[in-house]
Amino acid sequence: MMRMIWRYIFIAVVFLLTVLSPASSQTIDKPVRIGVASMITPVGAVKYYQEIVDYISDKLGVPAEMVHRRTYDEMDKLLEKGSVDLAFICSAPYVRNKRAFGVQLLVAPQVNGTAFYKSYIIVHKDSKIRSFKDLKGKVFAFTDPESNSGKLYPVYRLAKMGLNPEQYFKRYIYSYSHNKSVELVAKKIVDAAAVESLVYEYMKKKGSPYVKETRVIEKSPDFGSPPVVVSTGSSLFVKEKIREVLLGMHRDPEGKKILRAMLIDKFVKVPDSNYNLIRKMEDFVSRFSKPFKIRVKKDDKTVYFGVIPRDNPRIAYEKYQPLMDYLSENTPYIFELVLKKSYEDTVNAIGKGSIDVALLGPLTYLEAHARYGAVCILKSVTDRGNSFYRSVVIARKDSPVAGVIDLKKRSVAFAAVKSTSGNLIPRYMLAAAGIHLRDLSRYKNFDYHDSVVKWILKGEYDAGAVRESVVEKYLPLGLKIIAKSAAIPTGPIVIGPGTSFVVAETLHSALLNMDKTTKGRMVLKRLDPELRGGFVEAKDSDYEKIRKMINDVPKTCGLGCHPAIKF
Repeated sequence: MMRMIWRYIFIAVVFLLTVLSPASSQTIDKPVRIGVASMITPVGAVKYYQEIVDYISDKLGVPAEMVHRRTYDEMDKLLEKGSVDLAFICSAPYVRNKRAFGVQLLVAPQVNGTAFYKSYIIVHKDSKIRSFKDLKGKVFAFTDPESNSGKLYPVYRLAKMGLNPEQYFKRYIYSYSHNKSVELVAKKIVDAAAVESLVYEYMKKKGSPYVKETRVIEKSPDFGSPPVVVSTGSSLFVKEKIREVLLGMHRDPEGKKILRAMLIDKFVKVPDSNYNLIRKMEDFVSRFSKPFKIRVKKDDKTVYFGVIPRDNPRIAYEKYQPLMDYLSENTPYIFELVLKKSYEDTVNAIGKGSIDVALLGPLTYLEAHARYGAVCILKSVTDRGNSFYRSVVIARKDSPVAGVIDLKKRSVAFAAVKSTSGNLIPRYMLAAAGIHLRDLSRYKNFDYHDSVVKWILKGEYDAGAVRESVVEKYLPLGLKIIAKSAAIPTGPIVIGPGTSFVVAETLHSALLNMDKTTKGRMVLKRLDPELRGGFVEAKDSDYEKIRKMINDVPKTCGLGCHPAIKF
């Protein structure tokens, strides 16, 4: 009998070792999607997190894509649906997500020898406010409704006093960025704010002028650092491979360089118990805080500026955030850059009013105009002084493909479906050469123009279509242009249907005069090449040829090659 028992135990152990061990034959067979919520200043965060994403991609040997979201709630939903494999999130959302749908703790950053951080309550350096009790009747900035350091801690402090934000503050707003909260205090737009110590100290070490205008009046107890988590849908193999990569970053020269730039020592394993204090605060707030209505309403001083996601988030923030900073400094408003997941989401946000103004492409403008009555007020001028640009078809320099006519039976990469230069125009160029999608061996639409270029450089596609300004920086890496389109009017600055006339006029004046000042010209040089010449007046008729092109599709093609849109 004992021999039989030991035999079954032996079989069970062998089975478990076979199933659970990361066998060398296992591979990751699909791209890894990595979520990043707005924890640090967008430009810095997106740049460095993109480097981590690229690092993970190189180490795993598979494509990896960064999925950036403005709010923690948006990222939580992606994790719950399994739309991202892992994510960099805040500590409080981790606690809630673990309870709600079992998100799993992977690693956490260690900074200055510890995997803990604090919430700072900050005020302007000249403020007479000395303690938390002095905040009664003041204007306060939370970061995000789901944030631990930027929301839960100050609400917990009020709950201990038997109060809530509605009773205590004159008014409060959400900045949706710790960096933005520091800026709001520095500019005296709000009296005080709650921010994450990691972000505040990062900005301080980087010499942020905004931090120099503030001071800390209270520091919270220690909380477990914002963790890296994995979706419940991620396989054990994927989870362990990514954990292995992150834990080894500080021992690799390339990884160490990225971590040093982010002021992170290394990633470490941490116990779930590090987050127990957050659980206790949540429990206390839920039991003893007086109910209050959570307002996530934007204030009148914030203008949400959308840009269609032609580029990956890192590149987009580098190209457009300087414009937001310029407008914030030279108008009475705070301009916040908003990047949606898709062109369609951007257009819908204009209609819903969650985006006030936007920089669109010709095709998306026509859609926003037709569906919501959006109005174009200006269009950009390129670094060459033109108010037009071109779509180009590209191939590797060593490719035998010499022209569009050579693309029959070959593979082609396009940008997003509603991209003018990355999809609509190049498909017309193919059609003009007698080539329809059915004549290609295969084709695919990618979210970003840069992705198209990279897949061609890797040899995965024979040719691809992007806007000319994108390919110019990659030509030295082994690309060639095999065809150029006719001139396309540059995309317009669009005003949403609910945006006030005063905001529209203020923006119109600021952009139109931008190239007339030294400061404005310096900022323009930092923007996308298609904006570096400044802005000129625009009118709906500028896009009539594109409108006619779309409306004529059923007459000229009828094969389903183009988006089913009519304006």
